[in-house]
Amino acid sequence: MLRRLLLLAPLLLSSCVMPSGPGIAPAGSRSQTTGDIALPLRFRAEAPHINGSINGWRPLLLLADTGASVCVFDSNIAAATGIAATGASASLRGVHGRTSAHAGILRTLDAGAWHLENVPCYVRRSTVESLGGPGSAILGIDQMRRHFAHVTFDYRRGVLELGRSSFQPRSSRATRVPFRMIGGLPVIRVSAGGLAWDAVVDTGSSWGVVIDQTTAARLGQARGGQGLGPGLLLSGVGGSVRADRAGARIIRVPEVSLCGQSYRGAELYVMPGPMRIGSRFWHGTRMTLDFSTNTLWVER
Repeated sequence: MLRRLLLLAPLLLSSCVMPSGPGIAPAGSRSQTTGDIALPLRFRAEAPHINGSINGWRPLLLLADTGASVCVFDSNIAAATGIAATGASASLRGVHGRTSAHAGILRTLDAGAWHLENVPCYVRRSTVESLGGPGSAILGIDQMRRHFAHVTFDYRRGVLELGRSSFQPRSSRATRVPFRMIGGLPVIRVSAGGLAWDAVVDTGSSWGVVIDQTTAARLGQARGGQGLGPGLLLSGVGGSVRADRAGARIIRVPEVSLCGQSYRGAELYVMPGPMRIGSRFWHGTRMTLDFSTNTLWVER
């Protein structure tokens, strides 16, 4: 009975994926595409996805995830598309813990005009029963960063822009902040209540500004806030967990500052895993990671 309840529960993505230990896949992919590329975005659980074909198989929705340092696929997708295993094993660290995986190679990956060959990836045990379910096929930031100078998530128009040159904003009201690459993920500074912390720029997360319980306590809110309800399932690498059992909740702070702006009366999500800034915050913006200058741009 419990299994059926969890399958029917609303599911939102938590993201943040990093490999650890031996078995790291080689970064040897080749792009056969020149020039800038624009791909339509589709949103599932508020997170951006693109259509992509693996090894010539029918298109699947790939989660375009800046919170994943590598490409990750469920084992049922690997079996259906013929992802070749390299034999090396590894551990993937995600929001809800660790899960075992093995390294693999995609012969080809096609998304619109973007054609890649010999793409390294990891294959983990299937997390959903349906082929191509939410979070089961992840395009990591490593491939965006390897082949392009910048990536723009245009949440307003529903377009993913991949550019070869340094980014130039379209809006005169654009704000920018530096980011650092830590563990293969882009990280920026966030501050509230006299505290400052690092947060992963995580498009693969369905949430907004996420903090951990320790930071919530330091902000004077060790308890209280609004619960997310018993029917909500949080899914990510490392497994799935019900929101109420994870102690997930929403708190409100007088002001939070990030991306060169301050937001009064801001909501923060207290959840397990790394502190991060998910797609709910980026909706309504053009958010760009310029890898050539390590600058994050936000156009509202």
